[in-house]
Amino acid sequence: MSRYAVPVRKWSVAGFGAGLLAVSASYFAVDGSVATSEYVRFAIPVALSLFVVALGLWLRAAELPADLVCVVFLWSFAGSVVMGLLTGWISLLQSFEGRPMLQPASIVLTKVALGALGGGLLGAYYSRLQQRTDELAEQRNRLDEFASIVSHDLRNPMNVAQGHLELARETGEDRHFEAVEDAHGRMERLVDEVLALSRRGEMVDDVTPVNLRVVAGEAWDTVETPGMDLRVETDRRVVSDGRRLRALFENLFRNAADHGGETVAVGATDGGFYVADDGPGIPPEDRELVFEGGYSTHPDGTGFGLAIVRRIAEAHDWQIRVTEGDRGGARFEFVGVDRE
Repeated sequence: MSRYAVPVRKWSVAGFGAGLLAVSASYFAVDGSVATSEYVRFAIPVALSLFVVALGLWLRAAELPADLVCVVFLWSFAGSVVMGLLTGWISLLQSFEGRPMLQPASIVLTKVALGALGGGLLGAYYSRLQQRTDELAEQRNRLDEFASIVSHDLRNPMNVAQGHLELARETGEDRHFEAVEDAHGRMERLVDEVLALSRRGEMVDDVTPVNLRVVAGEAWDTVETPGMDLRVETDRRVVSDGRRLRALFENLFRNAADHGGETVAVGATDGGFYVADDGPGIPPEDRELVFEGGYSTHPDGTGFGLAIVRRIAEAHDWQIRVTEGDRGGARFEFVGVDRE
């Protein structure tokens, strides 16, 4: 997808209204013999076209996703086409009755602009309703995730902490207190990652060109990777939310460190970029499961790191796939990434 695709879609409704406005106004420039009374009639399609432009500007200010703005544009365009065809049908019927077939241009433009505005308003209502439905579905999914964590993932370390606390009271041995501390640390990591998971899923609107080498280096500095090396094999600049892209790298680097990798490589592909390690890799049957919240093959893992990666990719409208790297480890490829 071109980097200009999203801005074009977001301005599609306003641009369509501006096109209708230009057509209405150009009539006077093409035909200088327009009667004075016609100017009053042409004020109507001009006003309707301005309303379509205003609708497009409102959709842009409301930060409606580009896909839904495009839906509104299609509704508006369809409305204008339907009204245009209806006008032609009426003219054809009039010709059968011996009346002039062609209607005044002001009448035709008024009907087309009215259809565009009516279709746009219906499309806007539908799109806002669809957006709200999607938001409610997303909230329900998050509540399901939270319920799963509270009922299972948090309960396990709580039970461990409670068991070792009772043993510590009976024996007073330090190792039981250390086990309690570890369990509390695991619960804290779970809470932090679940909060991150809920925040990273929000759609990205404010994007800028960022350098993969720079962002990957910043992420590497924040992750504990003892004895590991980072190799960034590209200087490509991609269009993304820099903070979320860094969080994506952090979770992938942490995943590589947890599974015993020694080297992590970041490189470019035709459609985006990849992150690969030289660890044990991921079996083909588990390559979809690893992105599910709470799923982990590491005994100390929370199971939410790769789920956060998936959420960040989806928020950017990227596709993610897992393959085997050149050195036998896991390779995470991101495609559909806009580049500068």
